[in-house]
Amino acid sequence: MSEGWHRNRRVNEVLDEAEVLYLAVAASKGPHVTPAVFDVDGDRLWFITPRRSVKARVIDRHRRVGGLVQLGRWSVVISGRARIVDPLTARGIFSPGALLDLPFAAAGYLSRNHRHATGTIRDHQAPTLALSRVLVSVDIRRLALLDGWTVAERWGRWDGADRLLRGEPPAGTAPDLGQVPPGVRNLLGDDAPVVLGWNSPAGPLALPARWQAGTGELETSAEAMMIAGAAQASPASVCAERSRYRLNSKQGLLLSGVGQARLADDPSIARVALDTRRTTWWKGEEGHTTVRSA
Repeated sequence: MSEGWHRNRRVNEVLDEAEVLYLAVAASKGPHVTPAVFDVDGDRLWFITPRRSVKARVIDRHRRVGGLVQLGRWSVVISGRARIVDPLTARGIFSPGALLDLPFAAAGYLSRNHRHATGTIRDHQAPTLALSRVLVSVDIRRLALLDGWTVAERWGRWDGADRLLRGEPPAGTAPDLGQVPPGVRNLLGDDAPVVLGWNSPAGPLALPARWQAGTGELETSAEAMMIAGAAQASPASVCAERSRYRLNSKQGLLLSGVGQARLADDPSIARVALDTRRTTWWKGEEGHTTVRSA
């Protein structure tokens, strides 16, 4: 991939100052999007995840991933390939570049995210905590910089095909949030910022979006969907999350189902209707999933 993005001031600002990477992996029922604190080392992203997490299990089978990093109105959309690096079993340690990069990546990750690491240790004091985690390395293959919904610049080989239909999408299905704690439920207020998971020829996407309360509908960047060659219908997910540094402060929602996307009257906006079939919420280490009956 062209490394021109390394010289872009705005891209570097977003990647250096944002705290959270939203990662989309290709789960069996569609893109699964969740947040992780991260670090950047050259053209790689690094983060840590529980070895039994959905992210780790899916990356074990499907290495293509999508990422989103946001800072104010600016977003960096990433497409790449992920690899598990497990110091406990030496898995991935001897893959190209990993052995040399690992000490620097680990030091950079801990320096950047020391408050999150300290908070996790304080709330999860089991001596096996470190053994329950693995490192994940993401090689960046494509990258796009968004200003709001507009693609300001892009690097790498994107598909570039406009596969979106025009007109109103079918009505979405509002999720059943009756079993979700009120504080978590409030993450889906009207016009709330969320992250949309969607499929593309290069793998799953994570895109900035805005939720429309009570409708099962949202808006996202039409330009980002088009440069990725996203289809007008796809398995889809919506992630809303809020957290600080302590493990027990982390809370979020993940809605999964089938999406329909259409280009709105404003050509920068794609309107998405989500038929929600699964609702997952988490608060600290507590979580629950409900599945809508057919």
